Amino acid sequence: MPRPKRKRSISQPPVMEGFKPFGVPISDLEPVILFFEEYEAVRLLDYMGMTQLEAAREMAVSRPTLTRIYEKARRTIAEAFVKGKAIFIEGGDYHTDEFWYRCEACHKLLISEQEIFSCNYCKSEKLRPLSNKPAKMHHHQPEGGPGFCICLHCNSKIPHQPGIPCRESVCPQCGKKMIRENSYHHQLYLKKKGKI
Repeated sequence: MPRPKRKRSISQPPVMEGFKPFGVPISDLEPVILFFEEYEAVRLLDYMGMTQLEAAREMAVSRPTLTRIYEKARRTIAEAFVKGKAIFIEGGDYHTDEFWYRCEACHKLLISEQEIFSCNYCKSEKLRPLSNKPAKMHHHQPEGGPGFCICLHCNSKIPHQPGIPCRESVCPQCGKKMIRENSYHHQLYLKKKGKI
């Protein structure tokens, strides 16, 4: 039986939700997902200039694990650059010391030592939690079980396997990577396509 994954420590969230190629409407783009811990590995190694050993200590993982996270991040970013795909930053196996939120009304990033229920800037209660901290808020759970992974290319669906990120699933119809059905980025994609 495989050893359970240790959650990776993330010290700060990205200020943005992702990137898209310049000059291409989001509705025409296929996204790739960059996990929060992959973003953190790139931030620590490439932006902060840490060694792999220092970054591994910062994220509370072994150096070989840090190397795997970083290599996966580089492949994801390279795929987006080479194939002209959007990058969505979300999900993963991580934990934080604070509560992180993105306000759905004003799009500000909020970091708090305590759980909050309204935006500090616009007072909206439309907060989307980003951190993996236990909270009293009721998160949306798909009805009837763990939900589905969906292919944005051909709309095929497969049942979501708990513990396996949808982006690691391949569409049985067209071979493209999948995304979690009704996730924030799936909703954003549908909105940009004019389907909702």
